[in-house]
Amino acid sequence: MKVFRKDFKHGIVKLQVENLDDLWYLNSIIKENDLVRTQTIRRIKGKNDLLRGESERLTVTLTIKVEKAEFQPDSKVLRISGIIEECPEDLVSIGSHHTFNVEKNTILTIKKEHWFQFDLERLKEAEKSSLRPKLLIVVIEEGEAFTGLVRDSGIQYNDFSKSIGGKYDTKGRKERKEEFYHEVADFINQTVKNEGPSAIILAGVGFEKELFYKFLSEKYPDIYKKVVMENIGSHGRSGINEIMKRDVINKLLDSLNAAKDIQFVNKLLEHIGRGTGLGIYGINDIKLATDINAIELLLLTDDAYSKQREEFESIMNSVRKSHGIFHIVNHESEAGTQLNSLGGVAAILRFKIG
Repeated sequence: MKVFRKDFKHGIVKLQVENLDDLWYLNSIIKENDLVRTQTIRRIKGKNDLLRGESERLTVTLTIKVEKAEFQPDSKVLRISGIIEECPEDLVSIGSHHTFNVEKNTILTIKKEHWFQFDLERLKEAEKSSLRPKLLIVVIEEGEAFTGLVRDSGIQYNDFSKSIGGKYDTKGRKERKEEFYHEVADFINQTVKNEGPSAIILAGVGFEKELFYKFLSEKYPDIYKKVVMENIGSHGRSGINEIMKRDVINKLLDSLNAAKDIQFVNKLLEHIGRGTGLGIYGINDIKLATDINAIELLLLTDDAYSKQREEFESIMNSVRKSHGIFHIVNHESEAGTQLNSLGGVAAILRFKIG
């Protein structure tokens, strides 16, 4: 995220979206009743157009009072809906509804009555996110490949498959396998160009990864230089998650939010599973632990936070004052699903309570 202006005296921040992670961060920063201003496309009907039932699409600058913000990672868009507060009155009616589709390169201005500490921290994290290393994990099997691009907002998955034919279906089998290898390698190459991952982990259960690794060395030497091979015992996307839980990988990704999601939630589930008394969940137990400064790590899913923002901001401030930390987990990730099954809020304690 590129921030052009910070004027907290007047509650204003002007910024530009640079990547998908920025949209995820903005989804937790922008809240109801904030004012958001940007350029947008809107259908405009003149008097003559009304008679003909026609309209013209024009680029206009609008300010809306936010009613809802919704991040849609599949379409790579943050939709911000609300009531128009400022606009060219000869073209648009104040008080009507509009939705901004915020995407990469969008420039927008956010105005808040008050920027809470959490908002400022998320803004700072978003500024840093484009500088953090990303990791591409590729799990390959015969005729199938599963990739996971690990970024701040989560793991972006892609799957590939091609009918290669069995061992005895030799006619054209070599050519079909090479076509499949090229398809996967071209995707990896494009991901490297667009996202610049610092490393590529190539994994698989059998020998297929070694064959693909050799193919890369001969046909795609630039990719080959970045590849590290890992043995795994799982297939498909489960293999990607297995890689994510390994200490050697976590050291590479220690600063990435998605890696912390998995690390922290796994640690929580270990405490709960072993019955140590140091892993708790549910808002009532969290409040009790907050009151006696027992929380070492507070975990929240982003959707749980957005639904109870004011209540959780109070809890987070208390945790911060007692030198604890808090972490926001993407609810669409595997770790987020696990945390949401516990109510969306949990904590690891310094000491047992009750």
